[in-house]
Amino acid sequence: MLADLIQEPFLGFSENTIKYFKALKKNNNKEWFEKNRDKYDAYVKEPMRNLIDALAPELRKVDKDIVVNYKSIFRINRDLRFSKDKTPYKCYYSAAFCFDQIKKAELPHVYFHLEPGELIIAAGQYSMEPVNLKKIRNKIFNEYDEYISIIDNKEFKKLYGDVVGIKQTRLPKDFLEVADEIEDERLKDILMMKQFYVHKSYEPELAFDSSFVDLIIEHAKVSRDFVKFLWDAMK
Repeated sequence: MLADLIQEPFLGFSENTIKYFKALKKNNNKEWFEKNRDKYDAYVKEPMRNLIDALAPELRKVDKDIVVNYKSIFRINRDLRFSKDKTPYKCYYSAAFCFDQIKKAELPHVYFHLEPGELIIAAGQYSMEPVNLKKIRNKIFNEYDEYISIIDNKEFKKLYGDVVGIKQTRLPKDFLEVADEIEDERLKDILMMKQFYVHKSYEPELAFDSSFVDLIIEHAKVSRDFVKFLWDAMK
């Protein structure tokens, strides 16, 4: 039982992590994966779990409602149900953190993934699930000044720039009746967005050091109000 309480420190991913994913990309099949499962466990799964252990207490300091545990990690298995690409495994590893519950792809979250050639840290709402999208737009419409103060925050702008995402070409039908009353062109533009997220790309080597924890925490702090605003819209 004592062994269960002793956590291994996060020392970073490694070049072996990247080599593993490069090899997986060339041999994306169950036979190869099972034959090399020991490498997956040592270079991918174990350091990610150590990273989650290190992040958990620090992210709770950012906001006590952020949920962090091993279920924050996305499976390496791809969802093949609706995909023409039937390769079984992702060639990257990722995790995400939501408010109040275990991560779900359709909810606002802080996200990161590591792959050969790139490390991405992102935050916001990537899913375009219609019900949640409608709630977000309504909250932005009703609390526009607060939303603008969040996305125009100096630290937020410095780290991310602008909120991005797929955008439709016309104002949503829910706002057509009040279209003439919306004088702010920026608000109209924002209401046409179908996604609301920010992201930043880094060299993957930044994840090879224990300081990767600090980088994720920095993103969580800067994006906290943004993600929380989107999450509050869905409650």
